[in-house]
Amino acid sequence: MTTTPDVGPKTMEMRSIDWIPPKERHGSPLSLFFLWFAANSSITALVTGGLFVILGNSALWSIPAIIIGNLVGGFITALHSAQGPQLGVPQMIQSRAQFGYYGAILPLILALIIYIGFYATGLVLGGQALATLLHVSVRWGAVIFAVFSTVLAIAGYKWIHKFSHVASVLSGLVFVVLLVIILGGPMRHDIAASNGFALAPFILGVSLSASWQLTFGPYIADYSRYLPESTTQRSTIGWTFAGSFLGASLAMTVGAFAAQLGGEAFGEHQVGYLSGLAGSFFWLVLLAVVVGKLTGNTLSSYGGFMSLATIVTAIARHEVIKPKARSVYVLIISVTAVVIALLASDNFVAVFTDFLLFLLYFMTPWSAINLVDYYLVRHKKYDVAALFERNGPYGTINKGAFLAYALGVLIQIPFMNSELYVGPIANLFGGAEVAWIIGLVVSGGLYLILAKRNQARGLNPAGKPLETSEPAAERVAS
Repeated sequence: MTTTPDVGPKTMEMRSIDWIPPKERHGSPLSLFFLWFAANSSITALVTGGLFVILGNSALWSIPAIIIGNLVGGFITALHSAQGPQLGVPQMIQSRAQFGYYGAILPLILALIIYIGFYATGLVLGGQALATLLHVSVRWGAVIFAVFSTVLAIAGYKWIHKFSHVASVLSGLVFVVLLVIILGGPMRHDIAASNGFALAPFILGVSLSASWQLTFGPYIADYSRYLPESTTQRSTIGWTFAGSFLGASLAMTVGAFAAQLGGEAFGEHQVGYLSGLAGSFFWLVLLAVVVGKLTGNTLSSYGGFMSLATIVTAIARHEVIKPKARSVYVLIISVTAVVIALLASDNFVAVFTDFLLFLLYFMTPWSAINLVDYYLVRHKKYDVAALFERNGPYGTINKGAFLAYALGVLIQIPFMNSELYVGPIANLFGGAEVAWIIGLVVSGGLYLILAKRNQARGLNPAGKPLETSEPAAERVAS
């Protein structure tokens, strides 16, 4: 763990994966509401809501599916937020405490896939909006959009939070206006006329909205780690949950209604269809799409560079990331996302559906293990300095964590429902998707059992003898 020069909250961020000392802590947990509202009230969340209808739900029955999924997934994800002020390090580097110094590379790679995947899908939709505003091709719109995201990610934590305040207000206002336009005009009769219920698409819709929330798990503590250590757990979790739940629910509801009304027109060009609903104010919708997606893409770029840096430093045995190297990591993430976006834009909706479900199968077991370890095994007490030690108390590879993770993934196979594979149990129940719940319970439960067994034998969860370590802050200062 390094001690870089003190950096004020108004300057460009200089830190990356290292610990944030108390003198550099700043901000209010209320800022988390704006950040996560902006990240969730995006065009990508709106497209996710549209998928509910495309997959067989009526628009009206999509609403309870949206609410249930976002409630459950949003609460689980928000629990990660309390780890930021408590530990002062990025979200994914905490995985070293569960999986080991080198073992954490696996969840870091999966997180990196999440960051790049969401970044790329965001570039497709953001590129559509910029292309219309600037009268350029969609491909050039995606490239320009990536430049904006890269600059904001390099500026860092404080500026990301500041920008999210503007983005949340604009996105919230525009989506509310679109909802009023849809429900206040003759189009509402088309929505009301289609109100049939089908169980399997409804359950799949719940899973999609839960997936949307749960895949933010690797992001969460990155944006609360600068908060003062005195920040209460209740406020950190509460504001994160409120922003995530309200933002996603609003955007997904608009998306479900728009998909019901627009049909193929919505499926072919989501941004164009939505801007058309606003009439002469189409430019405001486009601006909201750009600003909203810029928040989400920046989070992906920012988190992506920290995951990549954590992987590289572990392999290279070098924990220091200098400012110039930090910018290079961000550029690598952005260039990769641009290439994927340009290749995937022609079949976006189908690719995005598969992507969401794929991530859900692999990330819920990680989230379960991380949260169980934090709240039920170690009771929020970590030796943060040891996260940066190859031969420290957290070990190099925690076999118990990998066993719990692997079984959590494998147990989901019979319950899976995706374009790549439909499990026998999912097929038996008409495609109903509950695999993520099974993975969450199995991984979290098994990890808890194995960790408690080690503790009863006088060992820590990594299987090493329990020993008292001096506080992390003192070890860093020394």
